[in-house]
Amino acid sequence: MTIAPLVKSVRLSTVLGGDVRLEASTYLRDGYGFVRLANQCDNHKRLGDLTDIWQPSRLTGYTVPEGKGLPFFTAGQVFEDFPRVRKWLAAPFVPQADSRFVNQDWLLLSRSGVVGNVTAVYPHHLNKVITDDLLRIEPKDQDEYGWLYAYMKTDFFKQIARASQYGHMIKHIEVAHANEFPVIMPDAATRKAIGDKAAEAVRLRGEAWKLRDRAFKLLEKEVGIACEAESPAGTCVVSLSKVIDNRSRLDADSYAGSISAVDSLVDVMEYAPLAELVEDVEELPRFKRFYGDSNVPFVGVSEVFDVNTQPTKFVYAKLIKNWERYILKPGTLVMACSGQKYGILGRALLLTENHEGMFGSNHLLRIYPDVTKIRTGYLLAFLNSPTVGRPSVVRCAYGTSVPQLSPIDIKKIRVPRLGADVESAIADLMDRSVSTSAKADQLENEATKLAQEQVDIAIEKVVSNT
Repeated sequence: MTIAPLVKSVRLSTVLGGDVRLEASTYLRDGYGFVRLANQCDNHKRLGDLTDIWQPSRLTGYTVPEGKGLPFFTAGQVFEDFPRVRKWLAAPFVPQADSRFVNQDWLLLSRSGVVGNVTAVYPHHLNKVITDDLLRIEPKDQDEYGWLYAYMKTDFFKQIARASQYGHMIKHIEVAHANEFPVIMPDAATRKAIGDKAAEAVRLRGEAWKLRDRAFKLLEKEVGIACEAESPAGTCVVSLSKVIDNRSRLDADSYAGSISAVDSLVDVMEYAPLAELVEDVEELPRFKRFYGDSNVPFVGVSEVFDVNTQPTKFVYAKLIKNWERYILKPGTLVMACSGQKYGILGRALLLTENHEGMFGSNHLLRIYPDVTKIRTGYLLAFLNSPTVGRPSVVRCAYGTSVPQLSPIDIKKIRVPRLGADVESAIADLMDRSVSTSAKADQLENEATKLAQEQVDIAIEKVVSNT
């Protein structure tokens, strides 16, 4: 059987008005049609009319040891719910450094790689050098901030942005493209009602971040902050018993550096191995993924740690053996057990009702706390604590190109016991952080859905009049 080629006629004036784009994909994407329809709406404006859009100059940074330079975030880190600084740049080699910091009243739009994703600016983004791969979006009227955020989170806007992308392997858009993106503008009252929901979601996320930070600080106050002691000539002496107990690990970073300092703190405290505080730490078998047009959303190990997890793939779950075991359930702790030590490896997350029904990757360890022995919020705070818990987790990683974590090692992690009152105070802060963040996700999803409905109404009106 011969399949007829897909053919589409495009006017020469259209090509000349689109950066002389000659690749067919420019005109076959959904976003191309969306742009043409949106531009026929009576109530639309250009994004460049509503905002100032710019990007700092390209940056070739020179890395320095941790804490010695300017903290830097990549585009992927900016979209994470709980990013940690992985790279520090030498300040003298960062030109126009002030232009690389961001303001909390702005939005950030990805212009390279996966084009068209938008995020608000949160407290943890401030005073960090932010990559030039994100366009800075400054609303000219701050009253429109919430509406613009909700509108730019819609699938409609993402398709519009991707209709303008160019490049072969790595896609890009420029400031000039973003200036021309159409923004459908319903009446002022509708924009305000939707925008208020979106702005409240952003505010709640900032509050959740501050609550989490307070939990970490309280934990550090009680346990102490580990300070590395320099060894002569960079040497470290480890007893054979420790090596054997650590499954004969001979890699130095299992014993030296930050984890050595953490051990010195925990050695003099009351503690319990994680195995005694949980019902189980479960590693699910690998499986072959069958993606397609199903109703079961799939989340990978990185997606679940992004702000407001939004699955982009769907999986045929019933083609996978014991598929029910992979479905995410509220109240479960998950931990990234595959990745890089400087990245998300070892990061923990408490699942909420927003994750329910998603099909989770096998690269997520499932941790089931025994709530009669430890508050889940306290365990979560400890595991994610940058100065105590994280070094304790990452020391367990094994492998070279893609390090892994095993339940056997995770169960041996020593968890400081601080007394019921202190642990409850930390758990309360962490639980409030999780619930506040979950509420923010729900509000954002509501605002995005309402914005998409307004877009659909406007487009339907154009189509019915043609």
